[in-house]
Amino acid sequence: MNLFRLIIKEAGYRSVSTLIILLTVVIATLVAISIFTMSKASEDETRKIMREQGLNLFLFPKGTETIDFFSYDYSATFDEEYVDILANSETFDAVRHLVGMLQLIVPGWEDPQGRKHNILLVGYKDEAIQPYLNRQELMGTDVERGTVRLGFDISRFIPEESLFRIRGEDGNIHEFLITERMEEGRGMLDQGVAMNLQDMQGMMNMSGKINKIEALGCVCHDGRVINARRQINQFLPDVEVKELASIANARENQRLMMNKYGSFIIPFVIFASLLISGFLFYENVKSRKYEIGVLLALGSGRGKVIGLILGKAFMLGFTGAILGFFAGTGIADYFGREVFEFTAQNIRPRWNLLFTGMALSPFIFMLASWIPALIAVRWDPAKILSDT
Repeated sequence: MNLFRLIIKEAGYRSVSTLIILLTVVIATLVAISIFTMSKASEDETRKIMREQGLNLFLFPKGTETIDFFSYDYSATFDEEYVDILANSETFDAVRHLVGMLQLIVPGWEDPQGRKHNILLVGYKDEAIQPYLNRQELMGTDVERGTVRLGFDISRFIPEESLFRIRGEDGNIHEFLITERMEEGRGMLDQGVAMNLQDMQGMMNMSGKINKIEALGCVCHDGRVINARRQINQFLPDVEVKELASIANARENQRLMMNKYGSFIIPFVIFASLLISGFLFYENVKSRKYEIGVLLALGSGRGKVIGLILGKAFMLGFTGAILGFFAGTGIADYFGREVFEFTAQNIRPRWNLLFTGMALSPFIFMLASWIPALIAVRWDPAKILSDT
């Protein structure tokens, strides 16, 4: 009888122990698959959540003193074409999500009740598309022409269904349709108005000018700000780069934490399953002691005995990997939809893990059965049979 048929018959004869070992393989695989799949979804979810904190790199005209930046009299600007110069470069990859802005404090704005306030005006250029980088979901604040979005504090002074009115540098009153009254908690924009860049440039007699570019810095091996400054100043030497470190550090620390979590938990699961499977294979081998003694007494080589044990481990590892992959993916999908708000729809079967599991799982469980196999071939068949 060939080796494969012997393995099948033994598995059927000892179906309970075989199923227990197979269940261990399936559980180990599904835990690893579900954790890996969920960790990838968690990384995406964390990236989405951290993105909501906003952009973390600010580009100003050279020599800008940020302490003066919000002063109405401070008017240092650069051309809005700077945004397109960076976006259209094939070699520029230090930042993403480039948004040109014109940001000014306007004193003496009069609300509908006749009271005067100093307010913040922010004109947004549509986020630049970087054609030489992979497309990503836009982060910029795109505002249609002729409309505004009101900060929380300002919106309290303007009745519903009213227009936003402001006197421009040309001396005329400009009216805008209010499309959104933003919720509280937007920082300085609570006291501000977001509008289209071209509308604001025309109103303030600053055609083609901006005084700030916001962007999202990459995580680079040679430093976020250092790399960004070096690349940006190659194209635009009259631009200064500043980083909002609290946002950048939070993003990077969260990413590192998730990587450490995944690199610890999955090897731990594999090691634990390897240890448990080794004990189960040893118990299986002990229950086959007399069978192994007969095989050895009939002249079967020790290699054949090792082949029987390792062959069973290979078969169970291969089968368990397939079952565990589909079970783990199903668990990740079910619980992921409950846990993740933004990225649940991105949880999908990762077929590369199936093929990886089919390759690694048999090897891992053959390794778990290796010591029990070596113990088995060291038994003396004469002593085993004399004890029956």
